[in-house]
Amino acid sequence: MSAPPVDRHFALRKLHSLLGIVPIGFYLCFHLFENSLAAKGGDYFFVHVIEKIDSMPYLTFLEIFFIAVPILFHAIYGVIIWLQGKSNVLQYGYFRNWMYWVQRMSGLVAFAFILTHVWSTRFQVLSGAATKEGLFDLLAGQLSNPLVLIGYIIGILAAVIHLSNGIWLALITWGITIGPRSQKISSGVCAVIGVILLILSAQALRGFLAAGA
Repeated sequence: MSAPPVDRHFALRKLHSLLGIVPIGFYLCFHLFENSLAAKGGDYFFVHVIEKIDSMPYLTFLEIFFIAVPILFHAIYGVIIWLQGKSNVLQYGYFRNWMYWVQRMSGLVAFAFILTHVWSTRFQVLSGAATKEGLFDLLAGQLSNPLVLIGYIIGILAAVIHLSNGIWLALITWGITIGPRSQKISSGVCAVIGVILLILSAQALRGFLAAGA
């Protein structure tokens, strides 16, 4: 007896949700924690962490295949899911219907923010316009511009909302939280995760703004 055919869209959707947490979600958490160290002592802790990361073997390979490629797949397939789905938020204004819309919009904003952030930091180092040791001062200078600061606040908020709500959705997609009670509990846990990440983000911005003042 042959095995039943695999629903390719179902499999890709599960992969999409998984990549949103591992490695993308973990990287976002680490990146916000890394940048929050700016509030502890300016560029000392920040540069120290960068030096530790640079000492990792196969760093370029890891950045491409465990960060860049998953983010691109997650973003592109997320748009496909959005185009295939339908939001009934205007007809039925339930909380989760609104969160469906928020999840899609926050994903678009977060992806645009990531591209802008990478261009203004990582690509500046690759092009020789800046050094890794000078990234702290570069970011501090950029954030001294009120418009750039507002853009970072919106982008970080979108990324945190997308991740915390995405974890809640991924738990359902993978059949971990099936009943209403488990989904309510996971909703609270994901909200706590979001608050913690926002606190780390505020610490990071505070550190950079203090240095750029």
